[in-house]
Amino acid sequence: MTPELRQLIGELRADLVEDEPASLEYAHFGEGAAIDALPAGLPADLRDLLLVADGMRAGRVELASTSTLAGMQHHLDFAPDFSSIPEDRAGWLVVGTRSDEPIFMDRGTGAVWYFPPTGTEWFMSDAFEELAPDLGSFVDYYVLGPGYAELTPADDRWFAFLDEQGLLDEDEDEEP
Repeated sequence: MTPELRQLIGELRADLVEDEPASLEYAHFGEGAAIDALPAGLPADLRDLLLVADGMRAGRVELASTSTLAGMQHHLDFAPDFSSIPEDRAGWLVVGTRSDEPIFMDRGTGAVWYFPPTGTEWFMSDAFEELAPDLGSFVDYYVLGPGYAELTPADDRWFAFLDEQGLLDEDEDEEP
């Protein structure tokens, strides 16, 4: 995770706290986890994110906290057979959700994957795609930037917050 992303998360967390309780309806960034609270064997990118924000809810995207991470792994059991998940379940980690649909991390490469909308439930989908080459890029572009609109079906309060913060300008941020 870049120092700029760490700083941005801290600044957005402060802005959200300043607007509580209203902001709790659409977003919440947990304080960084204590190092001894991190589960063993986490990929470095996820470890870094949890140390900065122990869980993030940003509109329709929710990234796991140290306390919710283990409970999200049940999604691996429902991955369609065509995806590489059933062949190597241990090689994947569910790091969050998008509108209650899982967001996966390839433990080997650190890339972030999802089942894009196809008009059917994710576990019956015939498409499985890489979203970002790493978790930091995913958070920067899809959670805190213009890519959020690509993941969600409609404008929501988080989208409006990103716009107010000037984070939706595609010229400044490039897709990963």
